[in-house]
Amino acid sequence: MSNTPKIQDDSVAAPVAVRAAWLADGSGACFAPGVLVLRGRTVVAAGSPESVGVPGGAVTWVDASDSAVMPALVNAHTHLDLTLVPRIPEPKHFFQWLGGVRSARLSMTANDVRQSVIAGVQRLDAGGVAAVGDIAGTHALQASLAACADMGLEGCVFEEVFGMGPRVPACLAAMEAMTPAAAGHARGIRRGVQPHAPYSSDRRVFEAALRSGLPVSTHLAESVDERRFLADGSGPFRDLLESFGLWDGTFSAGARHPIDWMAERLRAASMGPAGRQTRVLCAHLNDIDDQALALLATLPIDVAYCPRASEFFGHAGHRYRAMRAAGVNVCLGTDSALNLDTPDRITTLDDLRLLMRRDQLPLSDALEMATVAGARALGLASARWDFSLGPVAGVIAVALGEHRAPADFGKTSTAPRWICRPAVS
Repeated sequence: MSNTPKIQDDSVAAPVAVRAAWLADGSGACFAPGVLVLRGRTVVAAGSPESVGVPGGAVTWVDASDSAVMPALVNAHTHLDLTLVPRIPEPKHFFQWLGGVRSARLSMTANDVRQSVIAGVQRLDAGGVAAVGDIAGTHALQASLAACADMGLEGCVFEEVFGMGPRVPACLAAMEAMTPAAAGHARGIRRGVQPHAPYSSDRRVFEAALRSGLPVSTHLAESVDERRFLADGSGPFRDLLESFGLWDGTFSAGARHPIDWMAERLRAASMGPAGRQTRVLCAHLNDIDDQALALLATLPIDVAYCPRASEFFGHAGHRYRAMRAAGVNVCLGTDSALNLDTPDRITTLDDLRLLMRRDQLPLSDALEMATVAGARALGLASARWDFSLGPVAGVIAVALGEHRAPADFGKTSTAPRWICRPAVS
């Protein structure tokens, strides 16, 4: 942190030139070695040393010749309010883990939640993240909006809603008060809404969210148990709802797959009196067959894939590459700190490394998913997550050690350091 140069207003700042082992961004550009020239938070030049040359006038050189330099990252799906929750023992079944999370949340005071969110934002900062899609549970909405704005983060804080059975009327009433006019907070952080999942929020709650005019997110197709529940209302999620007192028999089943269920919600919402075509940021999508993939590609859905969380729960063979090939915008998230192997940071940097190491995903694809695709999914200007001339959301450097080649970036493990931080209001 102490190596971060002081960035002034772009109109008066002297240029800062960063010398990198290699320079890459979310648009696919890569220069090894590379030079990035900044004036404030504006990119003046980026490329090979020969193409950039030595900027004229007073210039401050930053030596990152042992590091990769890249745009700050986007974490499109995380749960900051769970950052300080003690690790829940790994269960045999996902629904058991959900029960553990619910119990932990019920024991938290508003101050516990606030402290957990602040710790989470600090770990985002330690991971070089400049934009976030945070899922705010009970007591967490205002805490997250404030903490994210204080750190200069952009993106959206989605208020999580559980609206099933006897809770549906109250959820629908609360949704009426969630208007775009009340959604803003500060400097790029918006308020959104997240009906938790199709097995925990009634179709009417989803449709109300889609009609609200707010950004919408949800968990979708996390496991085969979700498919079973939406097909006939049976299985462990039915048992879980009954144990919570949230099953009253009004749930309408009959969907072939969670993607089919979501397609029907989108269609119903767009046909209402205030109908609109709303994009939905859907997290996980671990359970996708060919038919669901074909339908997904026709829908206004962005996918937040959380590779380390998927591995934590034993999911294999995620179809993110097939989704991308079909034209779906797939970005990266981390899910909560409970699923991560990096207690000092919450960042998609480690998820993109996993994809490169495990799947041999090219750096250009992995970095796009961790930057411009995430910005797109959160409704931000994706150009601020590449090194084309103009404003940039932030710049980080990652020490490479012995793994100097861009193709070997997945083998690195160091935390990033800031070259250019997000602006703080």
